[in-house]
Amino acid sequence: MYANQEIEQLGREAMRKLQTERLKRALSWAGEKSLFYQRKFSMAKVSPDDFKNLEDIEKFPFTTSKELAETPGSELLTLPFSSIARVALWEHPQYAIHYYTQNDIAANVEMLTRAVVAAGVTRASIVGILGDMADSGLMDIQSALELVGATVILLSTEYDRAITLLGVASTDVIVGSARRIMRFIIQVQADGKDIADYPIHKIICLNEALQNPLKSHIERRTGTEVYSLFSSAVFGSVGMMYQCDGHIGQHVAEDYFYPEIVAFGSDEIITSSSVMGELVLTTLTNEAMPIIRGRTGQPAMLMDAPCSCGRTMIRLNTPTAAFG
Repeated sequence: MYANQEIEQLGREAMRKLQTERLKRALSWAGEKSLFYQRKFSMAKVSPDDFKNLEDIEKFPFTTSKELAETPGSELLTLPFSSIARVALWEHPQYAIHYYTQNDIAANVEMLTRAVVAAGVTRASIVGILGDMADSGLMDIQSALELVGATVILLSTEYDRAITLLGVASTDVIVGSARRIMRFIIQVQADGKDIADYPIHKIICLNEALQNPLKSHIERRTGTEVYSLFSSAVFGSVGMMYQCDGHIGQHVAEDYFYPEIVAFGSDEIITSSSVMGELVLTTLTNEAMPIIRGRTGQPAMLMDAPCSCGRTMIRLNTPTAAFG
């Protein structure tokens, strides 16, 4: 199943054309509206006018998480507060304030709709969200689930309450961070129950890294399939990369994020598949806080082999055989 079959099965040339158009707009927007990028582009002696095709992105400077952490939000923000629909604090793996317009929120919800459908969520699913609903990513997940038509149960962060709610409805999918889900499994056991006795058959884990070391453990303890979403405090987004039922690598939402792989310790771009490097991402549609060539510090490699699910969006994999 697909949430947006047209875009999820878009041909490579059509995707490159779309990315080129959106990258040109993103660079122009950042260069015009962001004090941070005005300075960076000036120091690098580069202008948005220098971008003609996708390969020209290499002319533009990288953005590090350290730079973002040390830059006041006012210098990253491209719009007045009257245009901002949401302000959120992301806490892992570092604290970061993010601003969103209505269009930014809609883009995040669209990506997450694809992600939950790729994980097998349908109108018949009963999905429990485990976590603090002040979390911007979980708010977007709730919206995506409701768009799909699934029943949503807000399990919150109180484990006793979550256990009670699991008993009220036949929850078959749980969404939450890997760490919180693991703690919940332990709490259920401490309460004299076994998480495997519940009708849960899918778990969607939010991870701050591309690898999820807890995945296999969660699968064994619960007897479920575990799907991973890359939850990034730097980009303030969840759903930018997601797993399908093939469970080999993660599909990148290429119409919203432009991925590059850069050789470790250098600025050299790796274009070959199956060669490991650092993942670099550029936002293609972000209005409030665009990020140009953000270095994630995450090891990854491109996979160009067709995916069994039929999605044409590229996949990323990590050094481990099983993606987390």
